[in-house]
Amino acid sequence: MESNEPRRFVVLDFYRFVAALGVFIFHLKTIDGGISPAWNGSFGLFVDMFFILSGFVIAYSYPLTSMDAGSYFRFMVRRIARIYPLHFLTLLVFGLLFLMGVKGSTPQSNGPDFIYNLFLVQAWGVTDHLSFNSPAWSISAELFCYLLFPVLMCVAASVRPLVLALIVALSYAILAHGYLPIWHDRSQMYGANFDYGMLRALPSFLNGVLLAVLFRLSGDYRKKPVIVGGIVLFLTAVLVLNVYAKPDLAIILFSLALLFTAVGESAFSRFPGSAWLGPLGNTSYAIYMLHELLIIILFEPAWRHLGLQPAAFPLFVAVCCIVLTIVAGLTYAYVENPARRMINRLAPPLPQPQIAPEANAVEVGESLRAATGR
Repeated sequence: MESNEPRRFVVLDFYRFVAALGVFIFHLKTIDGGISPAWNGSFGLFVDMFFILSGFVIAYSYPLTSMDAGSYFRFMVRRIARIYPLHFLTLLVFGLLFLMGVKGSTPQSNGPDFIYNLFLVQAWGVTDHLSFNSPAWSISAELFCYLLFPVLMCVAASVRPLVLALIVALSYAILAHGYLPIWHDRSQMYGANFDYGMLRALPSFLNGVLLAVLFRLSGDYRKKPVIVGGIVLFLTAVLVLNVYAKPDLAIILFSLALLFTAVGESAFSRFPGSAWLGPLGNTSYAIYMLHELLIIILFEPAWRHLGLQPAAFPLFVAVCCIVLTIVAGLTYAYVENPARRMINRLAPPLPQPQIAPEANAVEVGESLRAATGR
């Protein structure tokens, strides 16, 4: 890890922001059957990009070594602090709507589903339908990957990058095209959620681990122009999702885009635009977790009440995205971040790094960064 690497990849966070809005639009378009097919892209596959990006960022933050019990517990506390508070809040709100008889996008929700959601296992094949806050299935799938994280990192540390790439490719081939009995159709993995959605997340999360390995090997190639290639690849991936709906191709393009962007961004001591890219990136998780709720209680009623026609959908989308981003920003500031800090206090204290007297400030900073997982 070099001293000029950013502590945070703000452009990758911005990609996450764009992807979260893409998933929102993917769900919002169902409010009217007459909306133009131009909006019928496969933006639901942005979720698979989330899994890749999570694997990359988390693997980048931790050394390629197995964890001891204390480190693993600290890791899990930090990850739960990241995903659980907002999940719990939205689950309570959806539970209240359920008791009030408000029917949303998951009318089959029931008491056992609340328990599954409470413990974040609803994507582990324990039920046959989505329930309550339906996008939370992917958070359940992420938790599964967090639990396996030490195993995935041990695999990554034990084999050459080429072998790891073959393992990643094989995992996609088996899970996405292996005609497994848990999925009925070819490539059904890319549509899985309640039906073993955690297995959908696994190859993409491991893919992200592979990207982190490749990123660590890219020191001699970290040039600023590389990020342009990453951005072009990301836009191409979005186009593929919107027009061609080819999931395998989109996965490859997303993977290359994330790697090129990270390599290019690391050439900057401070990436231009960080002041606004960072805050937008902060909103991405809340956008993802809140959008279904706002569709039910605000956006769809507004569409009906105003008597809007499909031709008004582009402007309606723009307004809804602005409103959702503002709400998500407030949620991040007053719910997500404070709750995360509070839960992180439950983690065991960090071990004091053994730094030689002659070690410089950069070495101290790098040791602390590896220990904290930032």
